[in-house]
Formats: sequence, C-alpha cells, structure tokens
Amino acid sequence: MNNKPKQLGLNVSIFENFIKNNRVYIDKTKIIYDLITALDNEHFYFVSRPRRFGKSLFISTLKELFSGRKELFDEYWIGKHSNYDWPKHPVIHLDFGGIAHANAQEFKKDLGNELDRIARIYGISITQEATPERKLTILVEELRQQNTVVLLIDEYDKPLVDHIDNLSLAEENRKILSSFYTTVKSLEANWRAIFITGVSKFTRTSLFSGLNNLEELSLEPIAAELFGYTHEELITYLSPQIERFAEHLGKTKQETLADMKTWYDGYRFCKDMKKPQMYNPLSVTKCLKSKEFSNVWFNTGSPSFLIPLLRLKGTSLEIPDVIKATAGSFDAFDIKNIPVVTLLLQTGYLTIVDYDAQTEIFTLDYPNREVRESFKKYLMLAFAYATPETLDMALIRMRRALARKDFEEFCRAIKGLFACIPHNLHIAVEAYYHSLFHLMFDMLGMRPRSEEASSRGRSDLVLETADGIFVFEFKYDESAQEAFDQIIRKKYHEKYMYMNKPVTLVGIDMNFKDKELALEWVQQTL
Repeated sequence: MNNKPKQLGLNVSIFENFIKNNRVYIDKTKIIYDLITALDNEHFYFVSRPRRFGKSLFISTLKELFSGRKELFDEYWIGKHSNYDWPKHPVIHLDFGGIAHANAQEFKKDLGNELDRIARIYGISITQEATPERKLTILVEELRQQNTVVLLIDEYDKPLVDHIDNLSLAEENRKILSSFYTTVKSLEANWRAIFITGVSKFTRTSLFSGLNNLEELSLEPIAAELFGYTHEELITYLSPQIERFAEHLGKTKQETLADMKTWYDGYRFCKDMKKPQMYNPLSVTKCLKSKEFSNVWFNTGSPSFLIPLLRLKGTSLEIPDVIKATAGSFDAFDIKNIPVVTLLLQTGYLTIVDYDAQTEIFTLDYPNREVRESFKKYLMLAFAYATPETLDMALIRMRRALARKDFEEFCRAIKGLFACIPHNLHIAVEAYYHSLFHLMFDMLGMRPRSEEASSRGRSDLVLETADGIFVFEFKYDESAQEAFDQIIRKKYHEKYMYMNKPVTLVGIDMNFKDKELALEWVQQTL
C-alpha cells in the first residue's frame, strides 16, 4: 500500500492514472454500484451535467470497472464493502468530443475509424464494413461471444452543439447520431449496460427516437451526488490540502472552507432539498493546487456554443434577481428551439435553490460567486463581440477613469469596447445601453442600482462608491444635455445630498449616425 501523501489530480480524467500516480480520488463507487446492480431496470442510462463536473472521469471509472480490473478499486467502497463479483465485459468507449465532426462526411468517417480502432484492440477486423452502423453491429456481435457488451459514450452532444449557430450542419450530424442510436437499440439483447453523458439534453424525437429505453438520471436523487463534491467529501478527502491552503492564506480551516463555499459550492441537481449542494470539482482542485481563489469556470467550464447561442436568442442583459421555473424548464429541447433558461440550467449557469412541492415551482439562481462573475463576462463578450483581453483592458480603464471622475477617458474605454460590434448589429434602443452600463458597473464590483425611485420618477442608474455617488440618465439619439436636464428637473439626486459624499450628475447620449458609436456627456459634481 502506498503511504505517501496523495496528490491532486488537476485535469486528470483517466481513472487508472489516479491509482498509478497516487492521486486523490473522491470515491463515487457506492453510487455506481447501486446503478449497475439495480434489479428494476436494464442499466441503460443517460445523464447530463455541466462541463468540468467529472463526466469523463465517471465514464473512465466505468470502463475499468466493467473490464473487471478489481485491483484498481481495492481501496474504494466497491472493492472493500460490496459483493460485486467483477466479471469482465468487452467495453466500447466512444468520446464524441474527440471524434472529428466539422461536417457530416468527416463525422461519419471518423466515427467509423474510431470503431475500427476499438475493434483492433479486441483482435476484430471491421474495416470492410461501409457505415458506422454496420461496423457497430459486427463489432458487437463478435464481442458478444466473449460476454455481454458495455457501451460508454461521453460528450454525446458535441457534434450538435458545436454547430449551434449553423443548424444545417447540426441537422446533418443529428441524422448520423439518430441512425447510430437506432442501431444501438437494435442490438439491445447484447448489452450489459449503456451509459451516455453530455451537457445538453435533446428530445428523444430529435435524437434518441430509436433508443427509447434509456433511463434519464439527470434530476434523479440517486445521481444528485454522482458528479461534483459534497462538503463532507471535501473534509474526508481533501483536509490536508485545505489545511495547507488555510495556512498559506493566514486563515483558519473553517474560514477557508467558508470562502471555498462562497466561490465554488451551490449546485443542486434534483428537487430534493435534503440532498447536499455540490462543489465544482475542477474549481476546487485548481484552487487548492494554486492556493488562490480565482474564476476557473469562465476559462474551462463554459461550453463554446454559449456565446453564439446567446447572440441568436438576443438574451436580455438584465437577469432577474429571482427566477421561477416549472418542471418543463428542465425538459429536453430540440436543437432548433432551445429555451434560454433551460440552456443556462444545463450548462451550470443556473441551479436549483428551492422547490415548492405544492405549486411544483422551482426557484433558480446562480450557484456561487464564480459562476455569477462568469455569466456577466459571457454576456458582455456575447453582446460586445469582444475578446476576453479587450474586455478586461476596457474594464481596467473604466475603473481608473471613474476613480478620477474622468468621463472623457471613461467614454473612450466604452467606445473601444464597442468598436468590435458590427454596425448593423447595434441595438438602437435606450434600454439596451442602460442595461449594458448596469452590467459593466456590476462587473467593476460597484453595485449599481437601476430604476432607483425618487419622489418624481426613477433615475436610470445610481452608482455609489467609497468617495462619491453618481446619478446617471441615458438617452439614445437625443442629447446629453437633455439627459442631464431630466436629472435636475425630476430631482433624482436630492435623496443623496444628505449622505456627506460628493454627488455627480451625468447625462449620457449615444448614437450611431456614422456607423460608429458616438458618446456625449454632461456632468456636474455638487
């Protein structure tokens, strides 16, 4: 037995590597055992989870388990406490994230090549077969002579969601997948188990019409703790790393755990409020390895299709403080019709925070600080057509300019940020720019307040900083002076005069008369 301290497995998704390289593995084998030995189903499962939640590691764990490699599991629950007899099954493991799918021809060819590769591992030749469906059929029939076969599919939805902004390509790939799954169904008598994972959940009619015997686990209590880490698991498996992190920060272990909870906890994948919330596993591992709190989700957890889809949907930049949803919000969708709330749930930007059994209404929210900040950044990138580097530099310039009350520099930074937007895609509506400013200030950590009520109406936006208060009024294609005069006329500023801080009134007008953003402003500090 290896008595050396276990190391963190950052970006490791192969189960065998955790064992051979003495890495910390959060033991999920009790849940896996319950799934693969349940007597009331056929062990054909589908589960969706956000990216970077351990789906690939889960599939890799199943591969080794069904291959009968008991020696890899000796120190985990299924090896220590179960009566599992470790039969050896042939395993067909397909990762659609690694199969080329730029177009239908490439996808079909590379899927066939991957089946050829798997067949060679078992000493079987299927290269003479013309289609992926025929290759799969012959492969399974040959493997069945050894034992019942296990099918593991990771990132099943990649060939579709990678073309979310080109529906004709997505539709061509969908037809290939649909035909493939129909063949999987036709081979039902040969399967020991099927596990399919991905981020999105498409309707059976659009994708799984042939494979109609899959049990949906995504919101089932048995799978609520299958992906991610519970708080108890953090304490059980990661205490040494947390203690070293706390020492590095100069904080107690409990203080550090509280901060980790704020940053990375909060996900819930079923309506049972008694089930624990889950931590994002990659974010926790990265945090403990680097010994700092940072936004890992934006760089690693966001699916690439989210920005083009948000643009297509024209999502508002203002997300309500309280989001209510019915069970239908969790339903599968057709690729041609993806509701935004459903999308945000499945990609991990929203999660369940409460459920009312009487009304069957869910309350949704961002799970934690990391995701809240990531979503704001994603919205800005989507609607400003900017790169992350351009956005970060613009925000730095804005923060410095506001500290100096230098609105000329502030507006130059905004113009630089919006310069990436194609002129024909600018939205000529005052409310749009109002919400855009609100989001920018929010990203700057300044807690803006929109539509703040006064005795004579509502100001567009109020910003309070440590050394001042700013009252903004926005106009589109009118005049900055008119915006400023409205603040004076309706006395939006008077309620802040008693706060012993300088109050700055700012009227801003925007237009695109020459296919370029023009900003005018009038300001006065009282």
